[in-house]
Amino acid sequence: MGCAAIFLYTNTIDFMNATVVTTVDTMTVPLSEVFFPSVLVCNINQVRKSFFSELGIYNNETFIRQVYYDFILGKSNQSYETENFQASARKRAVHEQIMKDYLAKHNQTLDTKSSITWFTHQKCKDMHVLSKWNGTKTYSFEIERDFGTDYGICCWYTPQLNFTDILEKTHEEGLHEPDWGHWFTNVPKGAKTGKDNGYTMLFDIESFDYSYYDEGSEGLKLALVHHLDMPIMRQKGFHIAPGTENQIAVTPTLMLTSQEALKRFSAEQRDCYTENEISLRYLPHNHGYRYEMSNCLFEAAFENILSRCKCAPGFHTIGGEEAMEEFDICMGANLTCMNDHLNRMGEFDHVEHNGKQVKCRSSCEDQVNSLFVTTSNYPNRKTLVYREEFCIITDRLLEKCTTFKREPLEGQYPNLCKLLEPLRFLTYCVDNEWKTPKELNCTSTHCPVVDAILDYSRDNLVMFNIFIKDPYAKRFMKDEKITKTAYIANSGGLLGLCMGFSLVSAAEILYHCMFGLFSPLCCRKKRVRERLDKVHSFPQDQMEKGLCTRHKSQTSDESCLLHNGLVQNDGRVYSVRHGHQPSFHSAQYNETRNGAPSSCPAHSLSSLANQDCNSFNYSRERVI
Repeated sequence: MGCAAIFLYTNTIDFMNATVVTTVDTMTVPLSEVFFPSVLVCNINQVRKSFFSELGIYNNETFIRQVYYDFILGKSNQSYETENFQASARKRAVHEQIMKDYLAKHNQTLDTKSSITWFTHQKCKDMHVLSKWNGTKTYSFEIERDFGTDYGICCWYTPQLNFTDILEKTHEEGLHEPDWGHWFTNVPKGAKTGKDNGYTMLFDIESFDYSYYDEGSEGLKLALVHHLDMPIMRQKGFHIAPGTENQIAVTPTLMLTSQEALKRFSAEQRDCYTENEISLRYLPHNHGYRYEMSNCLFEAAFENILSRCKCAPGFHTIGGEEAMEEFDICMGANLTCMNDHLNRMGEFDHVEHNGKQVKCRSSCEDQVNSLFVTTSNYPNRKTLVYREEFCIITDRLLEKCTTFKREPLEGQYPNLCKLLEPLRFLTYCVDNEWKTPKELNCTSTHCPVVDAILDYSRDNLVMFNIFIKDPYAKRFMKDEKITKTAYIANSGGLLGLCMGFSLVSAAEILYHCMFGLFSPLCCRKKRVRERLDKVHSFPQDQMEKGLCTRHKSQTSDESCLLHNGLVQNDGRVYSVRHGHQPSFHSAQYNETRNGAPSSCPAHSLSSLANQDCNSFNYSRERVI
C-alpha cells in the first residue's frame, strides 16, 4: 500500500510537470504542403559611386566621407551619446538637402520621411538580368521590389506572385500601392522537386559602382525566407561571389503543434504562440507579416531602438510608418546607436503586447528550410557568346554608358564604352542570339568587343538555381509529453502491480463507500420492515373465543396487525404474515361469529374454513 502511494504520487507529479515533447511525425510529407521560399538578394555594396556623380560631388572625398559617417555608417568609432540640438539640426538639414537635390534631378519631391539609403543603394532593376520560374522567363518586373532590411536595401522576390496581375488589380481598385498584405497572405502552397522546377536568377553586381567600404568583399548577400517573414540579413544571409553559378538545394521541414497540446497548455507551457495569441505592432498582419521567432526578435530590437536611440530606422517603411511619424530618421550618433542594436539582435527577446512585455517564443506552426550550396565557375568564356545572356548584357552595358554610371564604369573598364559605341548602329543580336557584325573586323580567334564583354561578365555576373532537393519533406509534431490516457494507464498499472487493483476493485470500493454513507438512513426502515414481516401466531381456541386483544374495545384507534396480511390456517393456529397487500374480498365483512357480525374479517372462522388464504387490503389502517 505504501509503495503504491509513493509510485502514484511520483506519477502524478510527472504528469503535472510534463508539458510538450517534439517528435518526428512523418518523413513523407508531400510537397503540396510546402511553401517555396521567397528570395532576398542584397548587394554587398550599399552605396554606389554613381549616386555622388548624380549629385555632382563625385570627386569631393571629404564631403563623401562625412555623408558616410552621418547618414549611412554612423559614427562607429565614437560613442553615441545624445547630440546637442544644434548639431543634430544641422545634420538633418544637410540630409534633407541632399535628398531634395537628388529627387529634383528625377523630377520628384520629398513628401515623406525616408532614409538616404533608399537612394544610395544599387537598384534592383539595375542588377536583375533575368529569372526563370515554371518554364517562364522574366527579364524585368513591372513593380520594383526594393525592400528595406537590417543590412540595407535589398531585392525581394516571391516567384509565386504574378506582378503583372497585381499591378492590374491595383489599378482596377484605384489603389496607389498594392495591398501586399492580401497578396502575400494568399500565396499558395506547393512545390516540385528538381532544378528544372526551381527558381533560376541571374544578377549583375555592378562591381565598378562599389563605394561602400564597410564590407571588404564583393558579391551578393542571399537569404531564403518564408514569404511572411522580415528577413534578418545579418544572421541569415550568406555570400555568393561573382563569376559563379550556385546550386542551392532546399530541404524544407515542417513544425506543427497538435490540437490537444494547444488546448491543454498555455503559450508559456508549450513555448510557442499561435497567430491569434500575439501580434507585432511594427510587423502587422495587414502588411503581409506573420508571427515568427525571427520576426519577434526584429520587433524587440526595433522597439529598443525607438526607446533608447530616440529615432526610427529609415529602412523599415512597410510596417514602420507609425514609428516614423513619431520619431525622426536615425542619423549621426543615433545611427550608430541603431547599428549597435541591430548587431545585437537576439539579445532583446521581449516585445510589447496589450500593454505588457511578453517573451519571444517560436511559432506553433512553421516551415524551416535547410540549405546545401555548391558552386562552379560562371560564365564559360567559350559558350557564353552563344547564350542569350550575352546579348542581354551587351544591351545593358550600352545603356549604362549613357547614364551617371558611365564615370565609375570607365574608371574600372577604361575602353569598354568606346568599344561598344559602334554597336548602337549595327545589328548584333537576332532573337537574343549573338551575330558578330562584319564591321567590327573580328577574327575567329580574336574580337575586342566580345572579349571586353566576357571580361565584364566574368567579373560581375552571378547565377543561382534554387530548388527543392527531395520529393518529400519531414514534419515534426509538438505534442503532449504525457497524455491523460497515458497517465491513467500508468496509474492503473502501478496500482495493479502493488495491490492487484483494477476497475472491478474500484467499483467495489465505490459500492462500499456508498453503502457506508447511506446505511444509517436505511437501518430505521429495515427495522420497521422486519417488524412488518414478522409472523404472528394465535392459538385456535383464542381465535374462537372472540376478537384479538387489539379489538376488544370498539373505540380503540389502534389497528390490528392482522389487517394488512395474509391469513394462513395450518390446522392448529392461524398465522398472518404481514407485508402483503392483496385485494380485499368484501364478502368477508358479512361473516358472523356466534350470530353477531364480526368486526374483524381476519378472525372469521367460517371464512378461514372456506379458504386457506384470504386477502385483505386495509390501506387506511395505521400500522404500528
